[in-house]
Amino acid sequence: MWAPPAMMTALAAGRVMTEKTGTIGERAMLDPAEGDLLVEIDGPRHPGAVALYRLWQELRPAGNGVPQRDDLSFERLTELGIVSNCFVIEPLEGGRDWRYRLLGTAITWLFGGDATNIPFSKHFMPEEAELCIRLSNRVAQSRQPVFLFGRFQPGDFSGTLETMSLPVLARDGETVWLIGASFPVETKD
Repeated sequence: MWAPPAMMTALAAGRVMTEKTGTIGERAMLDPAEGDLLVEIDGPRHPGAVALYRLWQELRPAGNGVPQRDDLSFERLTELGIVSNCFVIEPLEGGRDWRYRLLGTAITWLFGGDATNIPFSKHFMPEEAELCIRLSNRVAQSRQPVFLFGRFQPGDFSGTLETMSLPVLARDGETVWLIGASFPVETKD
């Protein structure tokens, strides 16, 4: 997601608390059918998320087009200092499923392993996979980004994760992939 795609880091092992954060004043805008795993926010807040969104906006063609995936290069993401927090996901079977094509090291750490090339339906618990697929399809179809907060608790680490998914065009110039990033924004001891 949508990607919650970055949120999927925490969702992977079913370690996400199923309650809305609500403590930072976010308003819930997800369709009730999308569940309580995530809370949608109006825009990016973490400095890294803001930087990625600004880059995406700069690269976006006039008329609300979608940037090319290759325009968001590793070099640019490294310059922003966020390459380890980034992910790229692609649709499978016309959006019936999605999978990570690239996971930054920070996300791999949160997952506790590498989930590259594993379909969401095999990587997540069924309810979480459905949510992530639905959000990813929403971003791809609307060609509008999504920004989310979610509570997570992978192992001994717990806190709030800010994640985002931005639509980009794959190399074929037609298929919409998603690029995004996830940032832990609050931790507890």
